[in-house]
Amino acid sequence: MSPRMIVLETIAVVAGAIIGLLVVDFFHWLFADGAFFALVSSLGRIVVALVTVGLFAFYYRSMPPTAAALASFFTGVGLPAILDKFGFDSPLSWGTLLFLYAIFAVVALFTYRFVHANAAVRRVTGEIAPGDGPNP
Repeated sequence: MSPRMIVLETIAVVAGAIIGLLVVDFFHWLFADGAFFALVSSLGRIVVALVTVGLFAFYYRSMPPTAAALASFFTGVGLPAILDKFGFDSPLSWGTLLFLYAIFAVVALFTYRFVHANAAVRRVTGEIAPGDGPNP
C-alpha cells in the first residue's frame, strides 16, 4: 500500500468515526436526554469510535465486500454498545443503546466507504490520466 493510500485510509477512518459519533451524540441528546457537549467531548467515546471504524478498515482489507460490510455493521453496533454499557456505566437500556449504535454503525460505515471510494476513484483516474501533458 502506497503512502498516499495510507493517508487516504486514515482520513476515511477519522471521518467515519467523527461523523458517526456526532450523529449518534445528536440522537442520544434527542431521544435519551444526554448532554450533547459532554458526549462529544468525551475522549473515551472518541477512542472507541476510532477503534471501531479502524476495524472497518481491517475488515475491508481482509474480507470480501459483503462479509466486510456485515462484520462492520455488527461490530459498529456491538462493540461500542458493550463498552458504553459496561465501560462507561451507561444508564440507558440495551434497546436504546443498540438503536443508537445501529445509527452509528450505518453512518460511520457509509462515511468510511464514501471517503474511501472517492479516494480509490481519484487514484484510478490519476493512473489513467496523469495530467503531465497538455490538455487537448
